[in-house]
Amino acid sequence: MKSIVSLRTNLSTLTLFLVCSLSAFAAVPKSSSSISVKAEVDHAFITIGDPVTYSVTIKHAADVLVLSTLNPPSEETFKLKNMQEIHRKEGALTVEGRKYTLTCLRLGEFILDPQEIQYRAGGGEVKTIRTEKIYVTVKSVAEGEEKKDIRGIKSVVRLEISLIPWIITGIVLLICVVGFMIYQKIKKSKGQPPKPETRLSLEEQALLDLDQLYDSDFLRNGKIKEYHLRLSEILRVYFEHRYDILAAESTTSEISHLLRQKNMDLKLREKIETVLEAADLAKFAKWKPDPQMIKENFKKAKEIVEDSKVVPIQEGGAA
Repeated sequence: MKSIVSLRTNLSTLTLFLVCSLSAFAAVPKSSSSISVKAEVDHAFITIGDPVTYSVTIKHAADVLVLSTLNPPSEETFKLKNMQEIHRKEGALTVEGRKYTLTCLRLGEFILDPQEIQYRAGGGEVKTIRTEKIYVTVKSVAEGEEKKDIRGIKSVVRLEISLIPWIITGIVLLICVVGFMIYQKIKKSKGQPPKPETRLSLEEQALLDLDQLYDSDFLRNGKIKEYHLRLSEILRVYFEHRYDILAAESTTSEISHLLRQKNMDLKLREKIETVLEAADLAKFAKWKPDPQMIKENFKKAKEIVEDSKVVPIQEGGAA
């Protein structure tokens, strides 16, 4: 009986040893060419207008040939501000990739799509490896500000005042004013030829509005946001009438896309994007440019109107 128990104990010990040995063997990785990819951002939660750094790196052995080129994210959501190449050594491995500096002027949750990289290891067949999705949440500036209590509405206080005498007095004064204006108009119209109505062109009106804005009290009183709101409004109204597009309620990127469809010159379109983006940052991200930059953007705004004015076609030829 003791021998049987001892035999069972030895078999159990042998079985446990074999299982552990097989598990340890299975944990050893197979020898192959090494390659890995990684995508990351420095901040998953950003405020509208703030920069975010998006990095994509590929780490591989010397016998791995990377065949794909990394592409920046789509500019429909994120605006590319800067791009930096990555290339360094980590022991026997090579690390390469790109680092992008992006901004976003829209609120919500957005996804940076995976990057697919094709490679060939040791002269073998072409394979594909891809990064993971990256989620970025863009919040409003106002979400981080301290909220103040709203006081309750006070009850209505009744005033024991009769309004009838005031109404009668107002009607009498209105009749007198209207009668006096009609009399003056008739008096001036007698014996005087009607003056021709002077109407400004679309470009002249836009330039006049820009000059009046620059000479207003907005900048002197430090109202940078209100100044850029008015600047953006003047240009958007001009674009609506000049190019027959819906610019007043469109974003800067949407306006750029619409102007691209109108076959606008690239340099002029880039100048428009620069001025509108600066206005967007001042409106939404509390960005305060220095006086020199404000002056340069004002000059660019006038150049935009002057460079895009309609050139009249002269009829007839030289005699």
